Amino acid sequence: MGKLYLISGDDDFARKQRARETVIMLAGGGEPENADDVEIIQGDLPELKNEVIADRFLESLRTPPFLAPQKIVWMRHHPDLDSLTSDSAPAVVKELAAFLSAALPEELSVVIDGPGLDKRKTLWKTLTKAGAVIELSNITRATDRNFAETRRNILNNFAKTTGKRLRPDAMQYLTEVIGGDSGILANELDKLASYTGNAPEITLNDCRAIVSRTPEAVIWEYTEAIQNGRKELALHSLALLGRQNEQGFELKLIALLSNSFQKTLNCRQAMQELGIRHPSPGAFENISDEIKAKYPDNPLIKLHPYRAFKMCEAAVKLDGASIARKLTLIRNANRALVSGGGDPRMTLEQLTINLC
Repeated sequence: MGKLYLISGDDDFARKQRARETVIMLAGGGEPENADDVEIIQGDLPELKNEVIADRFLESLRTPPFLAPQKIVWMRHHPDLDSLTSDSAPAVVKELAAFLSAALPEELSVVIDGPGLDKRKTLWKTLTKAGAVIELSNITRATDRNFAETRRNILNNFAKTTGKRLRPDAMQYLTEVIGGDSGILANELDKLASYTGNAPEITLNDCRAIVSRTPEAVIWEYTEAIQNGRKELALHSLALLGRQNEQGFELKLIALLSNSFQKTLNCRQAMQELGIRHPSPGAFENISDEIKAKYPDNPLIKLHPYRAFKMCEAAVKLDGASIARKLTLIRNANRALVSGGGDPRMTLEQLTINLC
């Protein structure tokens, strides 16, 4: 029986890359566009209707191999996979669904990629029943449970391919300021590899110098500067955010600041549970199993040791009264912004100065 692969998900870069890798693997290593045994159906041509694409795809599937013992048909980048087997689709689309649901000829391999796959709809059920290999490449989001760990694994793999070492603070920076789109991540990592040249490691300064100045990156620098009392850097970052003209960034910044100091307060409480008075990287690598079992929900245990150390290093600089005072300043600034009682820029500048 032939092989059938379905690759979907909302991460366009990762999905397209994985589809190409699969076709190259099936073709024995050759580039798909130059291989005699690969036929590509361009599913993303905007001028073609779905039934025309389906007709070309079906015709290619039914045509036996020519000048090669096998045939690989790649439905490349179809914009809406579920429409390939819609109940209200034209007859040719239904014929295509019937062909894919049956056993494929042994010499035929099929790769389909594109977004828009719903597990509740016909295509998923059809291809699952047919024994297709199904892969989903979705954007990793900051709210995902394993976001930080997934990001660190990607960054570690990148470091291995370049032969460089990623310093812990550089890895933390990249984890927090680059979103979940793997295309953006790959682009920024390529830039870092070129920028650092023959240097054996990538530093935080390298990242700050070359990684795109996205709002996320500037906000990260702003909150870090506030936590460490670096007034000039905080004001500089605030000015950059103002020039980026991101709508509603003021309230977003207030929320992040409030969350940051609340985390500091929680961090101090977590340190007390673990009996840590003077944080160091080694302190979090050598926590006993007994302590872990006693405090399974302690947030510091779940963090990367370096990140836990940096959080505690900042937390010990503030006592409870100082944190309460800063949270009061943030609350008052939030009220001013919501009520419209003053200029937002001046409100944030004054808050920044007071917090530092």
